Amino acid sequence: MVANMRVILRPMMDITGHVARLRNAGAGGLDQYEARLRHSPDKLADLVYEGLAALMFLRNGWQVTLRESPDLELKFHGEVVYAEVKRFHEKEQDRLNEPAMLDAADEFLVPLDDPTDLEGMPAWKQIVDVAIRKAPVYVEGAANILIVESDSECLDLMAESAVHEYNEKALAAGDTRLLRLNGIMVVNRGRISCRPVPSNVEFCQTQRAAVPLNERLAMALDSVLRG
Repeated sequence: MVANMRVILRPMMDITGHVARLRNAGAGGLDQYEARLRHSPDKLADLVYEGLAALMFLRNGWQVTLRESPDLELKFHGEVVYAEVKRFHEKEQDRLNEPAMLDAADEFLVPLDDPTDLEGMPAWKQIVDVAIRKAPVYVEGAANILIVESDSECLDLMAESAVHEYNEKALAAGDTRLLRLNGIMVVNRGRISCRPVPSNVEFCQTQRAAVPLNERLAMALDSVLRG
């Protein structure tokens, strides 16, 4: 049994087609989003991933409005969660790990090196640093999540470790903005894992969020399996 299937994703640069897919799926805020796509060529690839995150939620039964900051307003049965989207590019360590993946294609688990030696910190800590830097965009009095759109296999299965570290830092920092974050979702765009069902999405809640997720929202976020 092959547990992991590697796919290659290239960002969609057909802006008209990308926006049409979002419109057909029922997304809101598209005029502003399309303007950003067309007038920010240096950020185009990253902006496309905001749209991909929106499509993921739309296909899972959520209502989605694309915004500037935070990036997405997500509604589920009338309840709102705000989402900030951060893209992680493929890393040099991924290219070094590629031979191990190819040589062990039939193995259930393939040990891969993390980017610590090359980048000075593990992948989960990089997620934590982003989550902390994004504190100014978390909406006060509302539920907020960080969506990490990852082209890097180094981030696979890193959501729980990142949230554990974030919890400790958020509580120690005394910055109330950090307590607005309810969870971190990692979407591994290049990898689908069987655990126990095929999925490339991991979601882990933070502790002591200022506005806790109710059971229905928490279950709906946990149920997002494919990005």
